[in-house]
Amino acid sequence: MNGDWGPVIVIKGDHKGKIGYYDDNDSLFSDEENIDPDFWDSDSWRDVEGVEEENLKALDVAIVYFGDFFIAKGYYLLPHDYIRAVTTDDLMKRREELHDLCGRFARIRDPDLDVEPEEEDSFLRELHYVDSTLVDRMIEARYSNVENGASIFISHSSEDKPFARWVATDLKASGHKPWLDEWEINVGESIPAKISLGVKEADFVIVILSENSINSNWVEREWQNKYWDEVSSGNIHVLPVLYRDCEIPELLKTKKYADFRNSYNDGLEDVLSAINHLVPSVE
Repeated sequence: MNGDWGPVIVIKGDHKGKIGYYDDNDSLFSDEENIDPDFWDSDSWRDVEGVEEENLKALDVAIVYFGDFFIAKGYYLLPHDYIRAVTTDDLMKRREELHDLCGRFARIRDPDLDVEPEEEDSFLRELHYVDSTLVDRMIEARYSNVENGASIFISHSSEDKPFARWVATDLKASGHKPWLDEWEINVGESIPAKISLGVKEADFVIVILSENSINSNWVEREWQNKYWDEVSSGNIHVLPVLYRDCEIPELLKTKKYADFRNSYNDGLEDVLSAINHLVPSVE
């Protein structure tokens, strides 16, 4: 993810699970001392050409701060294959972990919690960054405009609203234009009319499948309207997302669904891959 600056999560190494700010790039060279021994297993080492020293290799690394740039005590150099861009799910889970480690009620919940003051300070700085990143992502998802990307209507039950909000936020962060009822329908506007227009103008309808949604007539009408457009046009418009175990609707049983039940991030990756693959067919 060289150059994709911003919030990242560490996926391997000593700092696995931490969330930080990817600020810039640097390089380490194989003739340097004090290189982390784990880094030698990185897949990112490359040959350096045009130098006198034979077999000299370089490792491109990211400069990462665990905390806001202005309050973090220092930075870390991490190979690019050690990090990836965060999702809303990553942020929420890490937020919960950090609250258990350094939150106001952490020691009440766990009287045996043993965290050194310096370590607790580090956790607090990271928690501040995670909280501010979550707020920024939610505000940007709701109010910022995206020029390109696919228009995506998110069909969901009201009981599944938090999950729908996460998916919409990550779709927006990936450059698409999600349509979520609470973002698009203002006080006094006709709910059926706005939803009908949203479905009609969408390139895709993501239908979030759960026991809640399959028992909702609203949800059924939303995705079925787009389903028949799909049948008549021959282009794929309905993307099923399995959020919770449920009986798959008959019309969707032949479709492959994105499975979020065990891994939010794997499900999101499948959805984004499908959208990016299908967008040319709907333009």
